[in-house]
Amino acid sequence: MLRNRRDHQQILLRLIGGYLGLGVVAIAVILRILPFPFDLKDLFLAWSILGASGALGYGLMGRWVQQLNQQQNYIDYLFGENPFPVWVCDQDSEQFLAVNRAAIATYGYSEAEFLELRLKDLNSDRYANADHPPEPPQLYHRTRDGQELTVELTQITCCYQNQPAQLMIVQDVTVQQETALALQNQKVQYRILANNVPSSAVLLFDRDLYCTFAAGTDLQRFSRDHQSLEGRTLDEALPPEIQACFEPLHNRALGGESFTLELPLQDQIYLMSLLPIYDAQGTISQAMSIAQDITERKRLEAQLHHSAFFDPVTHLPNKTWFLEHLQMQLTCCQAGKTGFFSVFFLELERFNSVKYSLGHGWAVEMMVATAERLVSCLNLADPVARVGDHSLALLLTNLYTPLDATAIAEYIHQQLNQPLEIDSQELFSSVAIGIAVIDTPERTEQSPEDVLQAADTAMNYARTQEGANHAIFAPQMSEAAAARFVLEADLRGAIQDQAFEVYYQPIFALETTQLIGFEALMRWRHPHHGWIDPSRFIPVAEETGLMGLIDWWILGEACRQLAQWQKQWHGPQPLLLSVNVSGALLNQFGLRDRLRQVILTNHIPRGSLKLEITESVLMQHPTAI
Repeated sequence: MLRNRRDHQQILLRLIGGYLGLGVVAIAVILRILPFPFDLKDLFLAWSILGASGALGYGLMGRWVQQLNQQQNYIDYLFGENPFPVWVCDQDSEQFLAVNRAAIATYGYSEAEFLELRLKDLNSDRYANADHPPEPPQLYHRTRDGQELTVELTQITCCYQNQPAQLMIVQDVTVQQETALALQNQKVQYRILANNVPSSAVLLFDRDLYCTFAAGTDLQRFSRDHQSLEGRTLDEALPPEIQACFEPLHNRALGGESFTLELPLQDQIYLMSLLPIYDAQGTISQAMSIAQDITERKRLEAQLHHSAFFDPVTHLPNKTWFLEHLQMQLTCCQAGKTGFFSVFFLELERFNSVKYSLGHGWAVEMMVATAERLVSCLNLADPVARVGDHSLALLLTNLYTPLDATAIAEYIHQQLNQPLEIDSQELFSSVAIGIAVIDTPERTEQSPEDVLQAADTAMNYARTQEGANHAIFAPQMSEAAAARFVLEADLRGAIQDQAFEVYYQPIFALETTQLIGFEALMRWRHPHHGWIDPSRFIPVAEETGLMGLIDWWILGEACRQLAQWQKQWHGPQPLLLSVNVSGALLNQFGLRDRLRQVILTNHIPRGSLKLEITESVLMQHPTAI
């Protein structure tokens, strides 16, 4: 590219001629030495020397030229494949003689268009009225589509096609220059921003923990102004108690971590946001910390939290707090992080009597004293909540058997039968107690409102029973239980009349999109209520022992349908049938024999029937698998 290949051929011919000339001289010297006349042997020796000289010259020069060609090919490759724009210009006219692909891609001109231009044709319009032409190394160029580039040129004098030329390597530094300008304005922008955000401070520290920037309306909290902070190390810039908090945080940011946290400093609370700052090379050069005083906001949040979750009269947690607390307990129990538990709902039977005889304040004091005694006698980790006008609720973990719940209820009655002393006045606080025991995984799936309602229902049931002062919730205690009884009766009728329907959901292999089987899904169309959601009738069927009958009916129907489809199936593998079964089926005596009978009766291929069970069923019936 930078030297014409014909030059190499001319050099080769000249060198071969030189070697031949040396051979002729050698022959002349030999002839002069040898006596005259010459015989044939002497002539043959002379011609041999001449031929050997030419062959040697040709061989050596050919190898030399081959190396030159390889070097030239390498130079051409570096020129053409260079990621930076590279071109060759005439030394005098600056006419483009050759350009590489990077130059074409960067400037948008085709190779033919480039070769018609001169170097000055790439100059930006900002040079149009300049008194002096631009000079390297940094110039402003204009691309074909009008985009301005900031470039740096590296010039190398070379020879191209036997004429002097300039090889120029172009580096686009537009982004670097824009970055440099942005960095120049960055501190100004930071300072404007920090000085206009109330109760805030912005600090920048480099990798050696020198403060390079400080601004903000709250710098006085750090006992400094920005002049006394900038240019100092973190140890020198901040008081020791603040420096001890800041140094590990800035080291995390300098390690590439961005994070936000609340940081108490002295008597204030700050929202600290720390992030790394990258330089033009993409390396972390500084760490920025933005500190905003949120002390007042936290105080208001605490007030709002107290108003939302605590009773304004008794200052006990309210129903909203208790439901959230109950939801957390249900979620943890579902995840297996905590054990089962019980919810107690207490109604102060003498609340209204005290309220209307001694006044509302006395009734409130009696409620607070009752809650304090419950916490004390039960050694509760969580407070007792006020969930109604004269109702309290509490949650006891790891208490999930009716026997234990009854024992605790009796203990509560014993403790509350002792008088409460309020302002030298003895009051008695008898209560009616309702208990909702969460003792199965299914019951943990209830909403907290339903659990609390169940305990409330049990409490009302206890009040209606002669001689009873506590009760554990049972389904028959509410209207919902009555509805479930009706559903149970309808369910039995549906089993007897085989009113269920089985739907089949196809299963496809993801790799081949080929049909490989079906999943059997049971549905129930009630003659009066239409479609009944499985989540409504399956729990009833499981509780009443009807689920086993339903499981066998689904298995029989699904296997009969699978047998018909297998006869028409021509796939490489038999169809697969998945059927969901309950724990009731797993515990039935003779399960394997009956399954074998169903499979053989319907001629189901081995391995075609798959029984699916939930994780909860597996945990309840580990020995049945």
